[in-house]
Order: sequence, then C-alpha cells, then structure tokens
Amino acid sequence: MPIRRGSISCSRFLIEGEIPKDVKKWLTRAVGRKAFEPIDLKGDEERAAGFVEFGDSNATDFAGASLFEGEHAVFSWRVDKIRISGAAVRAAVEDFAKKYEAKNGRKPSRGQKAEQKDLIRKALRTKSEPSSKTFDVSIDLRSKHVLVWASSVKLVDEVYAALEEGLEAQLVARTPQAFLGVTALEKLAPTTQLFGGVS
Repeated sequence: MPIRRGSISCSRFLIEGEIPKDVKKWLTRAVGRKAFEPIDLKGDEERAAGFVEFGDSNATDFAGASLFEGEHAVFSWRVDKIRISGAAVRAAVEDFAKKYEAKNGRKPSRGQKAEQKDLIRKALRTKSEPSSKTFDVSIDLRSKHVLVWASSVKLVDEVYAALEEGLEAQLVARTPQAFLGVTALEKLAPTTQLFGGVS
C-alpha cells in the first residue's frame, strides 16, 4: 500500500465546488457506484476494476469508519486480470492435433483447430486465478485534494473518470502544467535557433 509505505508516485486533483455536509453518505454512494465486482470465470471478461476498502481488497461495503482516517477518506482501486498462457494453449492445441490425426488419419482443419483452441482457452480460464493489484486513493476533506497513488497514466485516467462519475463533481488536475497559462507554455516551445534556423 503506497500510502502506508510513503510512496511519492501519485497524481493530484482538486474537487471543484463544495463538498456536501453529509460527507459519509456522499462518499459511500460515490465509491459504491463503481465498487469492484470480481471477474466471472465463465464469462469473456479478462479485466475487472473498481473501488474496494483500504486495507481489505475484498470488501466493498464501505461501512462505518472503514472509509475515513481523520480528515481523509481513503480507499483503493482494485484491478484484476486473467492471463492465460499462450504457450499452454498452443501445447494443448498441438496435443489435440496429434490425437486427432492418430484417430482419423488426417490433420484437423483450421476451423476444428480454432474451435478446439476456443474450448481450451475457456477450460484454462475456469482454472486460472486472476492476478490482483490495488492502488490507493485519498481525499483530503479540508483542502478537497484527491491523490491517486499510481504511476500508470492509463490507470490514473480510469480512476479519475470513475471518481468524477461517482462524486458527481469535476476534478481539476493539480500538475505544474495546470498552473501555467497557455502563453507561458508557448514561450517554452523550441526556438528556430535550436534547430539551426536564422532568427
């Protein structure tokens, strides 16, 4: 857990507008809207993501004091993925092809191999355990700053979108670029002299 370890890899946002007076109800409803739901091993999904309680990656009740630590709301974003080894699928398809050829005196058609490959993937999927990772999120209830403790831009964007939808509020990025105006950024653009041009 990055919050407990003191990790500095995080993205910071500011909640625009006022925080409702009933903070507990507001936040419980917000994270509950995007609560984590496990992957159905019999389905086709290969990835599932959603909010879980901080410190208990299986809990999505957000009951009592589990959501708050002092003036902060803390919870986590859990991502589960199922990865089926391509080598295991290939080996099983090759084994099927050998058995089929021995039984029928000819190699299986591409369609038969494709059908068998699909069946093998489904069988392996039901036996696979999803890999699970959690990324901490904290909200300072006084300053309205949100910290997402993750370094992946794609993951931060996913948490950002889920929070905006759940909180029903706009989040504003608090990065150095966000504090600079457009004209300041344009002044930092490369000049013609840098590329060998004449001024």
